[in-house]
Amino acid sequence: MIDMNIILTPLTKTILPYLAIGLASLLDGLMSSFSGSITVSGLLLQPIPVFVTIVSGNLLADMGWYNLGRFVQLERLKRFGKRLKINLEIVDDLALEIQNHAPRILFLAKLTVGLPVPSLIATGLSKVPIRRWIGMLVLAEVIRTATFVTLLFLYASAIGQASGEMQAILMTMTVFVVVSGMIWWKRRKLKKI
Repeated sequence: MIDMNIILTPLTKTILPYLAIGLASLLDGLMSSFSGSITVSGLLLQPIPVFVTIVSGNLLADMGWYNLGRFVQLERLKRFGKRLKINLEIVDDLALEIQNHAPRILFLAKLTVGLPVPSLIATGLSKVPIRRWIGMLVLAEVIRTATFVTLLFLYASAIGQASGEMQAILMTMTVFVVVSGMIWWKRRKLKKI
């Protein structure tokens, strides 16, 4: 039987796996947390660099969503809203509320599923300066990532300590639950559209 540590040691001495996890967290933070936790629990990668790369990747993705909202001009959306008979007073009230409460909104949105992206785009649309809310966003991201990575690390460690047969059963169940959840989520999104 081949020892995996001999094969993976040259790879883990480089920065490439950490960059891959950081790039993955740009696309999907939860799955990169999952893969990062597994590599840490298997002693393949160091925990602190994995944590830092996941947080950094998620924050870069958040900046992308904020800049997307900042790029769009609210006045153009208002003109388009008139055609759709949207009450523009509500839009102005929402923009004012986001201006006043952006740090709290983003902190709470970051701790939920599905709300960070619309909140960041709305913050960008309202042209809220980054310096007003970046601290709260970083704090929420650190809390969220630390919670996910710790829970997934403990779960992966428990699987690693289980017997061979239990390992196969638990991994199969995990893959089934994750895939089923992703399919359910996609179908749910398509039904809403």
